[in-house]
Amino acid sequence: MSTNLERRPRRRRRLAAVLSVLLGAAIAAAGSFFVTTSAHAVETGVWYNIESRHSGLVLGIRAASTASGAELVQWASNGSADQQFRFVDAGGGYYKIENRNSGLFLDVASGSTADGATIQQWGDGGSANQQWRITESGGYATIVNRSSGKALDVWEWSTANGGRISQYTPTGATNQQWELNEVGAGQADIVVAADGSGDYTTVQAAVNAAASGATILIKAGNYKGAVTVPSSKTGITFIGATGNAADVVIHENRCASCDNGSGGTWGTSGSASVLLQGANFTAEDLTFANSYDEAANGNSQAVAVKVQGDRMVFDNVRFLGNQDTLLTDSPSATTVSRQYYHDCYVEGDVDFIFGRGTAVFDGCEIKSLTRGSTSNNGYVTAASTEITNPYGLLFYQCDMTSNAPANSVYLGRPWPAGGSTTARGQVLYRQSNLGAHFRTAEPWSDMSGLAWEDARLREYQNTGPGATINANRPQMSSSDAANYEPVDYLRGSDGWNPIR
Repeated sequence: MSTNLERRPRRRRRLAAVLSVLLGAAIAAAGSFFVTTSAHAVETGVWYNIESRHSGLVLGIRAASTASGAELVQWASNGSADQQFRFVDAGGGYYKIENRNSGLFLDVASGSTADGATIQQWGDGGSANQQWRITESGGYATIVNRSSGKALDVWEWSTANGGRISQYTPTGATNQQWELNEVGAGQADIVVAADGSGDYTTVQAAVNAAASGATILIKAGNYKGAVTVPSSKTGITFIGATGNAADVVIHENRCASCDNGSGGTWGTSGSASVLLQGANFTAEDLTFANSYDEAANGNSQAVAVKVQGDRMVFDNVRFLGNQDTLLTDSPSATTVSRQYYHDCYVEGDVDFIFGRGTAVFDGCEIKSLTRGSTSNNGYVTAASTEITNPYGLLFYQCDMTSNAPANSVYLGRPWPAGGSTTARGQVLYRQSNLGAHFRTAEPWSDMSGLAWEDARLREYQNTGPGATINANRPQMSSSDAANYEPVDYLRGSDGWNPIR
């Protein structure tokens, strides 16, 4: 079933509001081609199919390649992730264009300024030949490269599958005009509805039926049952239909010590309500929870979400649990999972954000729940970042809140997962508001024989009553902080930048 998405307007900045500012520059770059604005708006962070007005075909990467240097071509729309692109704000009215399948960005090969130059994908280099200005006329977009001033066009007016995409002096012709069709906001590939009004009544059934790159719209409801997105399914998107994260709740109630029905227990990792292994996963406007009742059944690890895939994005998502709520994992000690949490809410008590993955929490609320103690109500983090990985957990401009008594919660402790001798957790609280619940004198703690001083635990320019500075609270220097921005954590070797 395909359906119009029922959701609130996105919070991200729309281009329509600034197109009038860009108009003068667009006219200058396009010569006699006059560009006007329209009601059709481009939105950062949203995935689009980009369709040629001339050929009716959409942009894609040749052979769905994930390699740098792969060529941009046109092809009949088939719903695949290599035909999906989003615009990332590069500043100054320009945008990078990211491919969903590869995580790479469109650029002009070799930085050429010549007519007919090849358009390819490449890791984010921050260069002008990877930046594009988007203007609109009559509902169609013209896409002009910042370095060359040339417009994206269908080379030699091809209407064939596989026709290559080049750059050319702006002419206003239809082979330089593109229709931007939002993936998921106009239509969902699969609809989940607890009341039976969609394609499926459970989230797992929808995942089982979905192809890579599919958008799954989840209507308001309470969805009990463990969910796994396997590594074979990439580019999957979950969207809560109402825009209110509390309206869509995906949960299970397993715990580490609970009977798994096969003569054993679930264990910490197996207790996860949701396991996310497929790369390029996105979730928006919903809640993941582990509903295990500690008060009734005793304290136990009970994971809400275990994240293992690379290039994972969470926007306006709630993560609910107690001990071990969110496992920011990686598939192995040598393979890093990068995760971006924007405008999210995470709650728990003991080690409730933990693991060896690389994760950025950007503008999130992190709430420490009380365990009824006046001196120790738990630990926010238990990072097990490998010593070879400089980037673990970053809390950037977050609001650290709690209902626990003052001076009773630790910032965290380093976790030598599985007795690892190479895990030296890395955590940075940066420019965040720290509540009075944090232990001011000694906010870090040892764990399983690993002294906190031997890990990489730092703070930088925090504020709030819990942000006291003393000898037990190492501060990052300004020179080091320049290399520990959110983009540094997420960039990797492919230049990934999902920051919204």
